[in-house]
Amino acid sequence: MAEPGPRGALQVWATRALAALSVAAVAAGLWVAGGPARGRMERQDEARQSDLMRLSAHIDCLALDGRMPADLAETDRCPGPIRRADPYTGTPYRVEPLAPASYRLCADFALPPDAGSLHPRRDRDCIVRDLPHARAGEARPPDPLPIEPVR
Repeated sequence: MAEPGPRGALQVWATRALAALSVAAVAAGLWVAGGPARGRMERQDEARQSDLMRLSAHIDCLALDGRMPADLAETDRCPGPIRRADPYTGTPYRVEPLAPASYRLCADFALPPDAGSLHPRRDRDCIVRDLPHARAGEARPPDPLPIEPVR
C-alpha cells in the first residue's frame, strides 16, 4: 500500500479532527442539557407542580372565611378529581397549615427549583400559598391534614 502524500495526510488529520470535534460537541450538549434523564425528571417535576397547583385551587375552593378546610374531600361545590399522591412514586402530597392564613403544599421533587422559576415561593420541595379572603387574626390553622392517595 502506498504512503499517503502530504495532501492525503492533511485530509486524514482534518477528518479525525472534525470527528473529534463533533464527538466533543455532542458530549458538551448532553452535559449542558442534562441528557434524557434530566428531561424525564423535568417532566415529572412539571406534573408534580401541576398537581400541587390543582390541589391548591381545590383547597382555595373549600376554604371558608380564610380558614383551612378540615377535610379535602371533593364536594359538589368543589369537584375533582384531585390527585393527592405523586403519580411516579405513589408518595402522598403533604399539606401543612401555617399561621395565620396560609399553607404549605409539599411533594418530593427530583430537581431543585430554578432561580427564574414561575413559582418563586417554592422552596426545595414545597410551595407556600395564602388562603383567599383571609383576614388577619381570624384564621387559625387546624392540625396537619392527612391526605390519602387517590387510587
